[in-house]
Amino acid sequence: MGAEVKQFAVIGLGRFGMSLCKELSEQGAQVLAIDIDEVSVKKAAEVAAQAVVADCSNEETVAELQLESYDVVMVSIGDDLNASILTTLVLKDAGVKSVWVKAKDKYHAKILNKIGANKVITPEQDMGIRVARSMLDTRIFEYLDLGSGLALVEVIVSFHHLGRHLNEHPCCSTDDCTLLALKRGSEILKNPEPETTLETGDILLIVGPEEKLNTVLKRL
Repeated sequence: MGAEVKQFAVIGLGRFGMSLCKELSEQGAQVLAIDIDEVSVKKAAEVAAQAVVADCSNEETVAELQLESYDVVMVSIGDDLNASILTTLVLKDAGVKSVWVKAKDKYHAKILNKIGANKVITPEQDMGIRVARSMLDTRIFEYLDLGSGLALVEVIVSFHHLGRHLNEHPCCSTDDCTLLALKRGSEILKNPEPETTLETGDILLIVGPEEKLNTVLKRL
């Protein structure tokens, strides 16, 4: 018996929402795409399992679409903050299990958090932080904030550590951070041996408390 197919609804089909629909669908999920703009809905119908023209700030519409049965409903409405906030309220009142919302700025995000959004996404801010970290430290290949004070970082092994064993690397010699894997070219080594010799181009996938990670990264 195969794994149950997850169901997602995406409300708001701008660039962000359309990209979500495409990626989720390509990963095998059932996607319902929703927007008040008919042209956007027709475009989404090419990638999503179902696409409808609807206003989800209306309680009757949300009830008719049975959005409470979906695993996650993403509100990715663009610049209309009122519509974004009202839609979030309606979805929460309708008993939707998990409501994710794209926020335009930190003030919008604060409001969304206060009214009960399960997760608030700030795409431009999050991307800006990730790019800034990579610009400041070229040893950081990727930095991802996981929330709740945790982060995941991909660290490029510098020439200072070439030829050393994995357990001698600062990121692997602390109990606060966990090594998830070692990337070597196209190969991913899960749970590599502590005595593994580090090579040029190796990337370490580390997860741990953001504060501890930042401390370790400064020692590299």
